[in-house]
Amino acid sequence: MVDPDVVVRRLREIGRRLAELRALHAGGRRSDPAVQAQVERHLQVAIQGAIDVALHVLADDTDRTPDDYGSAFLLLAEVGVIGPELATRLRLAAGLRNLLVHAYLDIDPDRLWRHLDHLDDLDAFALAVAEYLD
Repeated sequence: MVDPDVVVRRLREIGRRLAELRALHAGGRRSDPAVQAQVERHLQVAIQGAIDVALHVLADDTDRTPDDYGSAFLLLAEVGVIGPELATRLRLAAGLRNLLVHAYLDIDPDRLWRHLDHLDDLDAFALAVAEYLD
């Protein structure tokens, strides 16, 4: 059984990070290295939070084991927690998280900022998981 406290804590952190990202995006200072670093870290933590929630739900409520972080979202779609289109987009977000963690020297700032136009996917994930918990 999913521990709601574990999930809710991570969903709140995702929301906090998304608020920070939206504020940074609205500020438009994408050429500022300090802002770039903030964007990278907030994105990394927000996506990692979603991954952690996905893995927690799968481990506690299913017999499914993902092959990697991205496939965790696809499995959540298979069991009906999120929709398949959202799962596909979140799978790509997991790939972005991997780049932020492992290929941080090769991050393209313009590409990174384009991801800020898709923060609603993490909102949709949080909403779907909250509904699942209810």
